Amino acid sequence: MLISVIFDIILVNQDILMKAALFLMDRCIGSSIHGILDALIASNYTLIKSGLEPMFEWHTISMDGLAVTPINGLKIQPDYSLQQYQQLKIEPDMWILPPVFHASSNYKRVEQTLNHSEALLPVIHQHYDRGGMFLSICSGSFLLAKAGLMQNRPALMHWNNEQHFHTMFPKLKIDTQKSIADYGNIICANGGVLSYEHLVMYLVERFAGHRIAVDTAKLLMMNLNASSPLAYRNNIEMLKHSDDLVQQAQRYIERHYTENINLTSLSELLNISDRQLKRRFAKAIKCSPLQFVQKIRINRACNMLEITRIPSNKIVYEVGYQDESSFRRLFKKHMGMTMESYRQQFGS
Repeated sequence: MLISVIFDIILVNQDILMKAALFLMDRCIGSSIHGILDALIASNYTLIKSGLEPMFEWHTISMDGLAVTPINGLKIQPDYSLQQYQQLKIEPDMWILPPVFHASSNYKRVEQTLNHSEALLPVIHQHYDRGGMFLSICSGSFLLAKAGLMQNRPALMHWNNEQHFHTMFPKLKIDTQKSIADYGNIICANGGVLSYEHLVMYLVERFAGHRIAVDTAKLLMMNLNASSPLAYRNNIEMLKHSDDLVQQAQRYIERHYTENINLTSLSELLNISDRQLKRRFAKAIKCSPLQFVQKIRINRACNMLEITRIPSNKIVYEVGYQDESSFRRLFKKHMGMTMESYRQQFGS
């Protein structure tokens, strides 16, 4: 503990100045841009109030230097075009890549966005080669993946972008367990309305120390540590697929999830072997029949926790489980919190 405190003091007294380049694109998430800047300003303010020098300076950059239009329609005027910024020969300590498209974008729009950002890729490579840092939020990971920097680093993003990422980069991995992943000179945040603030808070804690991070979080009236992203995803989001047999099995499970579903009997009903059923489930929806049953039951439990006052121990039996402790462990593993915490966060 004492070593941690001493290390904290050493970092703060170094008066580090970090220059950031914040990348802007049309149809980005406007609140993420303003939220990042607000969090950086708040961090500098906290440092000044603590008798220290401000830590962050930044410039905003778009591809052509023209104002970008986020999905909220409120234009943001950048400081420079990418070419102008390069001509200034500024070497930022970090490039910040906010969400470059929103999570409900279709795949064609994702492709168009990345194609439009091709000129940034050499800049990303140069910055990486000289040891620069990247902060990536949600679909910002697509740019890093496009640049070939996510080969051994699971990407973080909003759960609604996962299928696009898998389609575009089938050999790369996604980490759905964490809100923030620190890979040294690459730090990724998953997505959602507060992810940019949590990412900045993580950066402040890493370079300015825990005390400054706590004071900044209190100033912003936010939790310093982000909660698990697992509870926010649609637990049974169904990837589009064309396997009619798997769809039949899914419909059967959805109708009978409260019962003791025998997967062997289900296979016989579909005139297919257990092995074939598991293989086709894995190919169509990336999970086994048993895992799909579990997802259905967890999803139904979430619904009841959200809109009813049925005690959690009774909900366990309502969704088809006889072993309460087993279901509670399963729920916490999948949702990142207990049933009681879930109800406290999302219940009526």
